[in-house]
Amino acid sequence: VSIFSITINSMRKIIRYTTLLICIGFLVQGTAKDIETVGGDFSLTTHMNSTYSLSDSRGKVVLLFFGFTHCPDVCPMTLSTIQVILDQLGGQATQVQPLLITVDPKRDTPEILNNYLRWFGYNFIGLTGTTEEVNKVVTQYGGFYSYEGDTGSTAYNVDHTSNLYIIDTNGVVTNIMPFGLPPQAIVEFVEKLLSEHSS
Repeated sequence: VSIFSITINSMRKIIRYTTLLICIGFLVQGTAKDIETVGGDFSLTTHMNSTYSLSDSRGKVVLLFFGFTHCPDVCPMTLSTIQVILDQLGGQATQVQPLLITVDPKRDTPEILNNYLRWFGYNFIGLTGTTEEVNKVVTQYGGFYSYEGDTGSTAYNVDHTSNLYIIDTNGVVTNIMPFGLPPQAIVEFVEKLLSEHSS
């Protein structure tokens, strides 16, 4: 029985690491060209109603994603994934800045973003602005979003980019992580960037 248990555990580890390598391989092949054309500085309004520019986080690794507070699944899962990543980074988490840029500026005022982010730990920054300001950043980062339903009501949904952008300490996008990638894979990329910055 013990030998059988060891074999099962070994197989699980092999499957887990193989899946991780496949995901990383897909990531490198699928986004290398995109990374060359996306990114750049921007200025938006924070959930504390102050102005934030990407350059304000220079010296930190930034984890950026587009979402909205009424999102039923992808956004809460992404925020939870980031929490796991920061937990695994331990003391290095203070050198990482997570950003949520809303694609629903009509509903996501600074106050709404502030109330939403209270449910999550760490120093998350929620960002909003005018539709034009948000559109400019979405375009800069090669993202997309579209509204589904009656935007004249408050019950519409938003289809949007679900990638997680990893930005290095110099403000350059280095990786675009697809939704659902295991947190450990992202942790390893972040640790590498932080190591390069400190060396």
